[in-house]
Amino acid sequence: MTEMTEKSAEVPRRLFIDDSARDPGSMIWYALPGGFFDVPVDALDPEPGSGQEAHLDQALALVLDLVPGDRRDRYAGALRDVRFMAGQMRSEGVIGCSLGMHYADDGSSASSVFTVALTDIEWAPAKVTAVRAVSLRESAENVALLTLPGSRPAAISDTVITMPALEGVPSHEVYQCNLYIPAPSGTQLGVLTLSTTAVGSRKHYRELMQGIAHTVSFHDPLPEIERTARDDNATGPDGGAIASDFG
Repeated sequence: MTEMTEKSAEVPRRLFIDDSARDPGSMIWYALPGGFFDVPVDALDPEPGSGQEAHLDQALALVLDLVPGDRRDRYAGALRDVRFMAGQMRSEGVIGCSLGMHYADDGSSASSVFTVALTDIEWAPAKVTAVRAVSLRESAENVALLTLPGSRPAAISDTVITMPALEGVPSHEVYQCNLYIPAPSGTQLGVLTLSTTAVGSRKHYRELMQGIAHTVSFHDPLPEIERTARDDNATGPDGGAIASDFG
């Protein structure tokens, strides 16, 4: 990811609020920098026999109709894998998933996957929960405690995982960074994870995740954000900030 230049720092502030942030059933809010696109995990794993499943089957059938005959089996297998992965993520408590695409300093593209999971836990002091969560991670490295707005504790860790070779895909390394943020209630834990094959950019991705951590909220932050945005517009668009999506 490219560092902000003096020219880009002069760009007026822009704030994008995703529709999901206004969902009255939302349980966690967070901000993402530009370049991340939401993946509708729920839509990819509908209830069997539901109208959503019928609509998904119709949509996938239309996609396969556009694929050349000699590639149809390959695409059909890939779509099945996507649906399986969506089901696996939901079974593990994942409630949000986004794909990221950014440019590295050398001009090459770097893609990533960002997920958000929310799990119920037994009550414990927030700092104890954060330390316990990160210590239970088998491959956790570079562990650090964070202090978020409101003096809330959180933990961050990262590691490089070697993925085994699969049919048509050689063995490769994946960088993974995890945030563990206890809810104020003490009975829920937010786990935010970023994975990417751009292992050489791990420093940038860790800094990105630390920035995201400071935006996480378990109560609706929009009224305060929108009030601040109105004040900024009243005084002029000085300075710059990355565009953000709330979901």
